[in-house]
Amino acid sequence: MINPYQTMSELIEEAISNQRAKDVIARRFGLATGKRETLEEIGQSYGITRERVRQIEEGGLKALSAPKILSYLEPTLEYIKSHLQEHGDLRREETLLNDLAFVCVPVVASQNNIAVNTKEKNEISLCQAALYLSLVLGQSFTREKEDAKFHPLWTINKKSIVLARKIIDYLARHFNKAAETLEFKELYLRLKEIDKNITEKALASYIDASKNIDSNKFGQYGLSHWPEIYPRGVRDKAYLVLKQHGEPLHFREITEKINEHNIDHKRAQVETVHNELIKDFRFVLIGRGVYALSNWGYIPGTVSDVIVNILEEKGFLTKEEILKEVLGKRMIKENTILINLQNRKIFNKDVEGKYSLRKS
Repeated sequence: MINPYQTMSELIEEAISNQRAKDVIARRFGLATGKRETLEEIGQSYGITRERVRQIEEGGLKALSAPKILSYLEPTLEYIKSHLQEHGDLRREETLLNDLAFVCVPVVASQNNIAVNTKEKNEISLCQAALYLSLVLGQSFTREKEDAKFHPLWTINKKSIVLARKIIDYLARHFNKAAETLEFKELYLRLKEIDKNITEKALASYIDASKNIDSNKFGQYGLSHWPEIYPRGVRDKAYLVLKQHGEPLHFREITEKINEHNIDHKRAQVETVHNELIKDFRFVLIGRGVYALSNWGYIPGTVSDVIVNILEEKGFLTKEEILKEVLGKRMIKENTILINLQNRKIFNKDVEGKYSLRKS
């Protein structure tokens, strides 16, 4: 595909004779700086009304929509159309512009996370501005404004919007009922049951456009407001790390993993993590600085509390049985358990060496 920015600049020069109209189009679409300006901003700089700026813009777009001009844009428009078709006829605006930016800066396509320099960022912004203007001029493309459920998006088939809403509503109902995250493959297989024709790229595109469904750093999908998907503080980030790890961790290890995965681009501090976990019922301190999730079956409280719970549930137990049970719930030394068992105000030992709770 030809460079859209270079092509668009040439077409504006050819199609629009009035210098003010050229300037208004360039500023409205960010063709000069990469930043779009409002009608109000442009009007103030010229000392004219917003309505007059809108009229000038409308005239410029009309000139650019002439068949001769659009014919030069055909390669760009066809490429965008093909990209949308590949993604279920619908794409979130931000994602679409990011996807297509590599036509100006190819390195962005192969290394999405690469740190680009200022020159490359400027080239990307200008390219995206030209692509946005191409979308506005292309008769095949329709822009849907942001609403409560979806981000701004572009489509070449309005039926895709209906399908996207149906799919997102279905997934939202599932997540509300199941209250558990899913991997993308699981989501896709579930959706194939209601729409056998949907592709993985289409599903990913619909989810990306949605505000209600999202994924976390570990590729797990769920409702956007869930702490497992959008952690809002140290406690949520620690919960996500522990749930992903699947076993207890020391608070220093939890901190390291939060920072390693860069969950919300804010660096966690060891002291903060330790202090926050103590306050949250979702975490249980099971050893010296070691935390587990309460929904793994760990019971909060002291060692004596744990022994009490075990005896209440299982009745008379030997010392060895108690040691085994408690060590399954706490990472402590055996001697600590034995010392607690000597509390005759709480525990009773019979002639057979079995322990029970002392009756009050």
